[in-house]
Amino acid sequence: MIRLEDLYSFIESSFDFLLVADGNENILHISPLLLRTLSRDPQEEQGGHLSDVLEDESLTSFRKAMKRAAEGSRGVVAVCTGRMEKSIPIPMKVGYIESVSGGTNLFFGTQVDGLRKMDDWEREERIKELSCLYSVAEWIEVSQSISTFFTRLPEYLSRGVRYPEEAVVYSLYQGIEYGQEPAGEDFISVLLVINDQTLGEIRVGYISGAHELLPEEQKMLNEIGRMLSIALERKELSERMTLKQGEEEEFARKLRELESEVQERQVELDRQEQKLSTADSYLNRVNRSWDEASRRLETMFKAIPDEVMLIDLNRNVVMSNQESTETGDKCYRTYFNRDTPCINCRLARIKKDGTPITTTIRDEDRFLEVHALPVYNEDEQVDGILEFYRDITLEKTYEQQLQQADKLASLGQLVSGIGHEINNPNQFIRGNIKIVRQALEDMLPIVDEYQKTHPELKVARLKYDFFREHIMTLVDDMSHGSERIKGIVEGLRGFARKDDGLLIDMVDVNTLIQATARLVQNEVHKHAEIEMDLGEGVRPFTGNSQKIEQVLVNLIVNASQAIPDDRKGLITVLTRVEGDSIRIEVKDNGKGMDEKTMKSIFDPFFTTKRAKGGTGLGLAIAYRIIEEHGGTISVSSRLGEGTLFTIRVPAPVIDEQREVNR
Repeated sequence: MIRLEDLYSFIESSFDFLLVADGNENILHISPLLLRTLSRDPQEEQGGHLSDVLEDESLTSFRKAMKRAAEGSRGVVAVCTGRMEKSIPIPMKVGYIESVSGGTNLFFGTQVDGLRKMDDWEREERIKELSCLYSVAEWIEVSQSISTFFTRLPEYLSRGVRYPEEAVVYSLYQGIEYGQEPAGEDFISVLLVINDQTLGEIRVGYISGAHELLPEEQKMLNEIGRMLSIALERKELSERMTLKQGEEEEFARKLRELESEVQERQVELDRQEQKLSTADSYLNRVNRSWDEASRRLETMFKAIPDEVMLIDLNRNVVMSNQESTETGDKCYRTYFNRDTPCINCRLARIKKDGTPITTTIRDEDRFLEVHALPVYNEDEQVDGILEFYRDITLEKTYEQQLQQADKLASLGQLVSGIGHEINNPNQFIRGNIKIVRQALEDMLPIVDEYQKTHPELKVARLKYDFFREHIMTLVDDMSHGSERIKGIVEGLRGFARKDDGLLIDMVDVNTLIQATARLVQNEVHKHAEIEMDLGEGVRPFTGNSQKIEQVLVNLIVNASQAIPDDRKGLITVLTRVEGDSIRIEVKDNGKGMDEKTMKSIFDPFFTTKRAKGGTGLGLAIAYRIIEEHGGTISVSSRLGEGTLFTIRVPAPVIDEQREVNR
């Protein structure tokens, strides 16, 4: 927090004498120069009572002045030095501050010569500013939180300007706004710099903007900003330490809960062990015929193609037809690798209703159809459940494939229709912009001549000189934007255009990459910038331009989606000639992939973005397209560093002389 000693030092840089006392006449601070003047040891500890440093006559004057100041009046009090036989009185200005800790009196004074040079109004304003500094510094110390401080800051800070009743104080800290913004641009401000980072700003002005702010008030605000920056840095550190302490307490609480749960589980295990011991004793008395029947039942049980588990009322696996399933453990841990029961536990539902349940659940990438049947004891009460698990992932995949195929079937028509709807109004814009430019070129010289005799001329509420300087730039920007819309629409049409799949185009990959970048710019620029390193002499190759463009769109969009949300990424597209092949690279500096993901990245319907609508078809289709062109596509990636896709497509050198002879 801000130390009051720093504030006292700042005040003493402007006044020779300073004395701060509370309502009980206890000394909160006294400047060393004043102590020496009062024949006191300047090295003695701060504190004490006014009666310890003042003569009786001065003490009486101080008490009267403190009373007047508390009632709203301000004046001057004289202090006798006592250093000579004939005391030299020191005039000091008296101020009163009502703060969160109670009333505080401030006594300011300068050497006698210096005091005469400062008129009453200037001394009054200076005392008001320093009183404001003291109030803000004390409020920094006692405020419970940063939000509380900024909420009540206007109450304290407005006291330091000439017209406090009309003052407004606006604060911005870490994106949160407090108070009311001053009218117009006539205000003083200071930036809040924490750890070399600008995190906020304070502005002080007036409601109407009719009053002028003083340079001294800007100095006062600068000092408050400096104190506040230090205080905020310490407050945030304190809050982080408090949060860390809370996290440690929460961790200790969870640890205690875990230990309690371990103990409960140990008791449960002991109980199960006792049950198993009883069951073992009972089974030893069972006739051998029952053993044979049990073996037959077990054989039939294991012959069931679906996975089957018998579960008791404590969610323990009693029996399973899978050799890999551990019996005696909890069903949710054994089958689903969880530490807690399922949210929609079938055992609990059957125990309550006593009716069978058939449902579909999802376990990571698998879909399971589960049939749960109640198991009754001799008293016709539910004693457990028997569950059958059938993997229906393939069926679900086929269902999703059909849905996705239907979406893809309408994609081309949708994109083509959107392009048509955009292109028509854009044609009007492009044509009209040319007419507007020609009209302005004809009109502006006439207006220039008129403006020479009418310098106050405004156009569109702008001064004519400013309007004249920028109007043609605005027209050029509109023209450029319209042309860009045209390029995007043409790219969409090319992407959505149906083709017969023949590899008969001469594919200029560098041109195709530039067109693709324009096509995806609107989606990619939110996450990353595209940098192109297109090699010279990259010759065309025989293929299908639309399909190659589809591959490039997929790779660039995927790269942009791999960039974390908290930063702007970079996507690099590179082309090079390598003998009879062309190498194309699409590289990003995003999140990267692990080994397991890279092995499945080209598998149909494998996706890491299913929650965001990913289908898992993009890279599978890209792999197939490059394979059709006789090329290869590979991937390399590291977690936290980014991903690189490399495409190599055959592009043999054509022997022109051999073609002529042929």
